Parts: sequence; C-alpha cells; structure tokens
Amino acid sequence: MKLINARQVWTEAQHESNAAISAVAIDKAQSAPIKKGARMRRHEAVFAALGDDKEERIQIVRQKISISESRGAPIGRSTARAAHLATIGKVLRAIDTLPFQVQQFGHFLYHPMMTMQHVMNAVLLVASKAELPDLTSAKRVKAHYLVTLALQSYKAQVSGAAEWGPARVAAEMESFFGVTIDPKNWTRDWLDLWESLKSVIAEVDIQAQQPVWQVIHAEKEEEAA
Repeated sequence: MKLINARQVWTEAQHESNAAISAVAIDKAQSAPIKKGARMRRHEAVFAALGDDKEERIQIVRQKISISESRGAPIGRSTARAAHLATIGKVLRAIDTLPFQVQQFGHFLYHPMMTMQHVMNAVLLVASKAELPDLTSAKRVKAHYLVTLALQSYKAQVSGAAEWGPARVAAEMESFFGVTIDPKNWTRDWLDLWESLKSVIAEVDIQAQQPVWQVIHAEKEEEAA
C-alpha cells in the first residue's frame, strides 16, 4: 500500500479488508497467468469396444502446468504481502479507536462501499455539532436537509469536484427532499448556515483522519530507520 495520505489509506484499507473482497478476487483472476497453447498437447485415447460398439478413438488435451504458473503469488512477494496486510491491520485498529459516529463519518467520506448507516450517522453527528440558528419550523426542516447536502458537497470536494453552489444545492434539495429554496435569496437565508456546516464538517474530518495519519507517519519513520 502506498502511504500517500489518510484519505487514500482509509479507502484502500477498507477496500482490501472487507468492502470489496469479491472485486479483489476478480482482479487477481484477471491478472493470473494465461496458459499458453504451447503447453497443451493432444493425445489419442482409446476406448475399448463394449457389446456391439466399435472401438472409439478421440483426441484429448493434456496440459502441463508448472508450479510457477499455479502459484497464487510470485516467489519473493510473500514478505511484501505480509507487510502490506500488517499495515492494513494497523490502519483498521487506528480507525477503531475513533468514537463510533466519527468512524461512521469517515466511512461516509472514504469507505469504498458507503451505506445508509454511514450517511445517517454522519448527518446526526454534524447536526449535533452545528449551531442551527433560531428558525421557523418550516425553515428548520430545510436547515436539517441542508446538513445532508453540505456533507454531499464536501464529499464531492475531497474527491476532486467543485463545491456545490446555491443553484446546485437548490436543485438537489428539490430532487432529493421535494423541498424548494430560492437560490436568489441564498446569501440572505442560507449562506451563514452553509459556511457553519462546512466548518463543522472540516473539523470532524480532521478528527477522523488523525489516527490514520499517525499510522502513516509511524510507518514512514520505520521505513526510514
């Protein structure tokens, strides 16, 4: 595993450990050595006559398989593989030290197979930390919806996309929740809350990444020693 940053390491550790075992198996199958035609020889097999049947002669294929072709991993890679798995174990243990909802928040952002559990816990965590202004009941509902959209916008940003603007937020609010907000009044009605939510999300993200960064730094120091 390349130790580039905590986000990448979080995703790769989850991918290998439990999120996409089948995908990893497929990858390995696709990259397995292909048996060459030169190793396949045809031999004639004779089946004796039974009753009124005549002797049958058919062509069968005999294939020579070498140990190097059937080995699961090439010689010399076992040590590297063991080190790779050890690093993954350290990352997973580091993630387990986080409070449950912070773990779920991290999975929402970086798990390769995000679930609704990750979404719900991330929304609850951010909503509990955010200071929602004193709003009317109708506007408070929209403010809670805005928490989910702020998380989605941040998730897109850390993946390299642009932050959602007022028009995108309004469109997502209507398509996902069936609720309308006027992007023309964004600055007056929602900008302060949006910026507050972004700040909370960024703070929790730093908290979630911290133990993973510790593993990365420790591993790099060990390699340098």
